Amino acid sequence: MPKIYSKSFPVLSEHIDFNNHVNNLVYLQWALDISRDHWVSSISKSIEEHYFWVVRSHHIEYLKQAFEGDEVEVRTYVESIRGPFSERVVKIFKNEEVIVRVKSSWCFLERASQKLKRVPEEIKELFV
Repeated sequence: MPKIYSKSFPVLSEHIDFNNHVNNLVYLQWALDISRDHWVSSISKSIEEHYFWVVRSHHIEYLKQAFEGDEVEVRTYVESIRGPFSERVVKIFKNEEVIVRVKSSWCFLERASQKLKRVPEEIKELFV
């Protein structure tokens, strides 16, 4: 069973685009924000000082819409970690129904060298 991390957000007027629904870039920003929050809330300061993640790619499926005044819940989990690479899933819900699904590929880097680094087992255990 994946270790799910979640947060809820109100849909505010600044999230709305010219089509009167949440802008696609807002969904992506929520996906990035929750991914970062999940990482930071799960690790020690020392790990954060030595390592970080960068995105390789995103695959986004927009299934339904959200509108101003709605409440959305954003859930994420790490699907897999292999070597320096990770696959993360983010699902955005409105009324318990998935409205957006994001699958992102990430690379793990060492801060000092700025090079790819195999994810240590102790970090893997925090997420998978």
